[in-house]
Amino acid sequence: MANELKELVIKEMVSRYRKVDNYLVVGYQGLKALEFDQLRKDLSRKRISLEIVKNSLAAIAFKEIGITGIVNALSGPSAIVSAEGDPVIMAKETLEWSKKMPALALRSGIVDGALLSFEDISNLARLPSMLVLRTQIVTGMNAPIVGVASAFNSVLRSLATVFQAVKEQKEKSGV
Repeated sequence: MANELKELVIKEMVSRYRKVDNYLVVGYQGLKALEFDQLRKDLSRKRISLEIVKNSLAAIAFKEIGITGIVNALSGPSAIVSAEGDPVIMAKETLEWSKKMPALALRSGIVDGALLSFEDISNLARLPSMLVLRTQIVTGMNAPIVGVASAFNSVLRSLATVFQAVKEQKEKSGV
């Protein structure tokens, strides 16, 4: 590959990888072309990209961005899985596909600047998605408020019942 072409490829990688904070390095040796296509299409529908990289050029691009930890995982046929959104969804999807296709091997990753091992990626995949976590947080924060409001409503209902009983008592007694 000519040096000018290599420089263009590296610049393209740098501009693309600067836009995202979440990367996984996967090996794909032994994966059939049709399987790889199916994998790429499925991930693309979920806004996750998968691209085959030349290890030396990807290493230069990651070093230029300032992410050196992932360079060690770039050995043998490598592909980069990246996502702008929720890293949990990226990890879950990639892990699920690696179970369906044993030739797809998760090696390492970077999520929000932190280097992840295979075990870390597996743990990340077990977490609920960001949407679910946010819902749980809001529900948890809202629960005490709802409890207090329910307690006040209960007191008010009891008070209204007492007033209604007093009113009925007075009406019966003719006062």
